[in-house]
Amino acid sequence: MQLSDNSRGILAMVAAVGFFSLMDALMKLLAASYPPMQVAAMRGMASLPLVCCYVLWQRETASLLWVRWPLHLMRGIMGVVMLSLFAYGLQTLTLTDAYAISFIAPLLITLLAIPFLNEKATPTHWLCLCGGLVGVWIAMKPSGAVMFSTGALAILGASVCYAGSAVTGRVLSRTDTSSSLVFWMTLLMATGA
Repeated sequence: MQLSDNSRGILAMVAAVGFFSLMDALMKLLAASYPPMQVAAMRGMASLPLVCCYVLWQRETASLLWVRWPLHLMRGIMGVVMLSLFAYGLQTLTLTDAYAISFIAPLLITLLAIPFLNEKATPTHWLCLCGGLVGVWIAMKPSGAVMFSTGALAILGASVCYAGSAVTGRVLSRTDTSSSLVFWMTLLMATGA
């Protein structure tokens, strides 16, 4: 039986989310024993060989040098800060609390896309954004002390960096290859930018 492109895309997304969840669980374990910057670097170093194999497989090594360096550097720094803050937050929060706070990132991406990508937001978008914020607030159980802890603020900062990195990646994708976006982000995270 041949799968449609949509079905393959859905399966790939489910697998990716599963691997990201596994990676975050491993980060939680590592964050208990290692400093946040080291956890971020270990994640980058573990990914770098796979990314290099992908770039070689795609035969896009020549495209790695002709990129918009300032934006790649800014995106790499945001990635390092994001992973470090996320690892720090995982030291004090449960994964469920960390994920509940990080669900604000897609909302921030939408907000940042308006001024930086010149995208338009309809009244329906604004209603969905407000609904999403209410959902994050409810998931955080606002009566709990977790909301204003340093771990929660770190996860919130990580979400802001993630949103900034995503928008910067979108800007870069207009001129640079996807291989260069993944390669330089991973390399900069591995080296701590």
